[in-house]
Amino acid sequence: MDKINQRMRIVPAETIGQGHSIEAEFHLRDRKHKIFFRSIGGTALSGNFESFLASVILPCMRLGGGSLLAEGEVSQKFLTALSTIQDIYAMWDPSLHRTEITNVVPIARTRSTERRVGTFFSGGVDSFYTFLKHQDEITDLIFVHGLDIRLTDTRLREKTSKKIREIASSFGKNIVEIETNIREIFNPYVKWGLLGNGAALAAIGHLLFPAFCRVYIPATHTYAELFHWGSHPILDYLWSSESLEFVHDGCEATRVNKVSLISKYEVALRSLRVCFKNPDSSYNCGRCEKCLRTMINLQVNNALSRCTTFDEELDLRRVSKITADDENTRAFVKQNLDALEQCQGDDELTKVLRKILNRPQWPRKIERRLKAKVKNLYGKRMKRVRP
Repeated sequence: MDKINQRMRIVPAETIGQGHSIEAEFHLRDRKHKIFFRSIGGTALSGNFESFLASVILPCMRLGGGSLLAEGEVSQKFLTALSTIQDIYAMWDPSLHRTEITNVVPIARTRSTERRVGTFFSGGVDSFYTFLKHQDEITDLIFVHGLDIRLTDTRLREKTSKKIREIASSFGKNIVEIETNIREIFNPYVKWGLLGNGAALAAIGHLLFPAFCRVYIPATHTYAELFHWGSHPILDYLWSSESLEFVHDGCEATRVNKVSLISKYEVALRSLRVCFKNPDSSYNCGRCEKCLRTMINLQVNNALSRCTTFDEELDLRRVSKITADDENTRAFVKQNLDALEQCQGDDELTKVLRKILNRPQWPRKIERRLKAKVKNLYGKRMKRVRP
């Protein structure tokens, strides 16, 4: 075994608890990471190398590429597409470098046994839209703890799990609950939204082989907003194998359009969860940018008063403080502004959103760069003073 392979390899652990827990260890140069996936309930997980490769390819590319030893069977279709996946990542971020996968055994995966269809489901706008749109086909809601809810926040996880179980029960669907530290593995190497989230969802989806034949990945952005993002219509389907298809869904609809569908279902308005700050394990804080833009989505659709998961009123002073200095936030502010202008609703809110989009972006960009430099200098200084 050559030196590079010794420094970058996947060491899968044995399946634990009759397939309800999967662990692996990644040796990446001088670092070791232990990753785990746990199924809460009756769904068994399959510790296959498609999942492990999806989990580790971005960290390997961040460390400068080279060669990764992966001794196991891998779907031929997946392995072929992994070359294109790396091309896309490297084009989006030139500091990422291609990694050669060695010692794998290409195979053609057999068809799934149960033909179940799942969708990743967090209770948010995107996941509700995809589920409601395909509810006749979808058999399972897949809720993952450790992605948008911190592993340590068990209170919020319990609240969310209870809500999702109520939703699944009301529609007669199964629920798959998975707990994983994959985001903690990704965080030192890549930004979660810009690069990491799609690969993580693919890794989790492959664990459900061979029970599932299709898994939907709800879209974040529309076809009009196709800047690079970790879950993307040109990327997600490439993670598929011969037996498991990933479908990136919802690019045809803005968040306002999605909420229009959601607002027709009272169970959705009793369960909608969008917050990413979650102070004190709150379900929705009603104050962060994501809560505020969703409340505007609801107001445009005359549904805010019927949505019971926001305790705060829509405060224009808070809305005015939104900084739209990145493509992601600007896209959502513009969607709300376009909808308000089209329906000629709420002149004050329209003015506030227009002001946000017209605000110069350079002061905030300079501030971010300065903070990054200070953080970098502080980190270097701390390394020097350590005994």
